[in-house]
Order: sequence, then structure tokens, then C-alpha cells
Amino acid sequence: MGKYISTIIITIIFSIIILLYGSAFLIPIFGIGNSMAKLLLIIIVLPFIALVGALIYNMYERIKEIKEDNKDDISKY
Repeated sequence: MGKYISTIIITIIFSIIILLYGSAFLIPIFGIGNSMAKLLLIIIVLPFIALVGALIYNMYERIKEIKEDNKDDISKY
């Protein structure tokens, strides 16, 4: 479990940063009172959700890689 903790912590930190950055774009949209606000919301929110999803997928792949490779890569050379 100790090997995975850094991967998990880095993923959580970057996810929080991305979500905070995305929420900074959402605050001005709430002031718009027409139907265009919903379209803007979707256009702005989807890339940030995709980035967080990519981070989580990357974390999953990294943990899987750590489980499969018990040896240090340097010892191969």
C-alpha cells in the first residue's frame, strides 16, 4: 500500500486543482440569466470533467503497473 500512496495523493491534489480552476470559470456564468448559460456550462464543464477522468484512469494504470512490476527497472540493466 505504501507504493501506491504517492500516486493517489498526486491524483487527488491535481484533481482538486483542476476542479477549483474549472469552478472559477463557472462563477461568472451564474450571473447570466438566459438559456445560453446552460450551453456555456456544458461547454466549460465537460473538458474539466474529462481531465479529472483522465487523471483517475492514469492513476489506475499506474497502480496496475506497480502491482505487475515488483522489481526495480534499474536492476534489468
